[in-house]
Amino acid sequence: MVPLAKQRALVWFKRDLRIHDHAALCAAQHHADALALFVIEPEWLQSPECDASHVDFALGCLAELRAALAPRGLPLLVRVGNCVEVIAQLHAEVGFSHLLSHEETGPGWTYTRDLQVATWCQSQQIIWQEFTQTGVVRRLRSRSGWALRWQARMDAPLQILHGGFNPAVALDQPALPTLGELGLAPHGKTLQAAGEKAARRTLASF
Repeated sequence: MVPLAKQRALVWFKRDLRIHDHAALCAAQHHADALALFVIEPEWLQSPECDASHVDFALGCLAELRAALAPRGLPLLVRVGNCVEVIAQLHAEVGFSHLLSHEETGPGWTYTRDLQVATWCQSQQIIWQEFTQTGVVRRLRSRSGWALRWQARMDAPLQILHGGFNPAVALDQPALPTLGELGLAPHGKTLQAAGEKAARRTLASF
């Protein structure tokens, strides 16, 4: 087996647009080089739980995340389309041996998408490693022992980045899409400041 230090990692961001306590990011540092990806999926844009203001907020978070990752040497690619198709196209372009992400707890379409991603990874011999990030324990056949699993997750140490990455592609990536380019009309709502730094400032004010 080829050592991790000679393999390429793709960090797949979902709802976890941060660098603090991010297990997938920390794992990527052990690889030869890495890149990161966020996919704006039509299934999300067309879902009943999605609003233009949600997308606008996510774009703000992505802008801050990209700016935070660039000095560490990790390029963040943002693409629009079906997730499996986007990941497959990226693999054809640059190749990667490992897909690293957090487990996601969401609506049914995200579960279906993850099954499709898993099938694709198996067909391409890509190692997909998922990391826990919440107290929700997925794929349990029985609730027996659930409380102990939950407590173990709550007691787990924080995942802290130390140092940087070797970029697998150029850090300078195309600008993020606009709401208009995504087919969404202006929402006219006042949003809270986006991004991890803003969240910390808000918490510090309480």
